[in-house]
Amino acid sequence: MEYERAGLPDAGTATLLPAALSGRLLYVEDNARIAEMTELMLEDIGLDVTWVDCAEGALARLGGAIDRFDLVLTDVVMPGMSGIDLAKRIAHRWPGIPVVLTSGFSDDLVQGYGSEFELLPKPFLRSALIECLLRHLGPTQD
Repeated sequence: MEYERAGLPDAGTATLLPAALSGRLLYVEDNARIAEMTELMLEDIGLDVTWVDCAEGALARLGGAIDRFDLVLTDVVMPGMSGIDLAKRIAHRWPGIPVVLTSGFSDDLVQGYGSEFELLPKPFLRSALIECLLRHLGPTQD
């Protein structure tokens, strides 16, 4: 497998990525500062990112005939519908789209409500984000 160096490394170390990591990611985060930083990381590793600030907005984007997403990365605690409820709706309506939850709250608390989804604890390192993405998107086959 070919690898390339990615920008914005963790703690001064360059992260190696499979050159073929790509896809369209729907990112759901109500905190604009966190969203901006994470979106930069996601785009830097080659993903096409669409950010929405609420679960209802995510459902609207997913329901659009034009949009096709390969993965949904969603915060758990948001005003209105939670990320866990969003993940369950996505799993029911679009079972082929993987969902990853992110939260700064206790893993035990979050997993008690959404244990069928992977949890990426906040704050996360770039390397942890990449490992998670590789599990769900994996390198594409040429």
